[in-house]
Amino acid sequence: EEKVLHKSEITNITFSSDGTRMVTGDEQGTVGVWRTHRGLTPICQYSKSGAITNVAFCGLAFEEESAEKWNSLFFFGGKKGSVCLADDLKNCSEVCKVGGSVK
Repeated sequence: EEKVLHKSEITNITFSSDGTRMVTGDEQGTVGVWRTHRGLTPICQYSKSGAITNVAFCGLAFEEESAEKWNSLFFFGGKKGSVCLADDLKNCSEVCKVGGSVK
């Protein structure tokens, strides 16, 4: 059975530095998190108001054992100005709001 996370045009795609995760954002505000090993497998999704205009993985690791944790963290922002920090375990929080679209 195929899962569909997006029902509108995808606006952003980014990959984790090790290539194991992909994050997608769309016009309706859906963010999809995918595992890339042996094809694409949906892990989780988030829904926000307005189009997702930017997604980026965190890419920081201070200790080797924390690299996997940091590799799963990513930011996404939208047309309505909010920036969120999320992971692939369904944790998501707004970290800031700007006066315009996040580009």
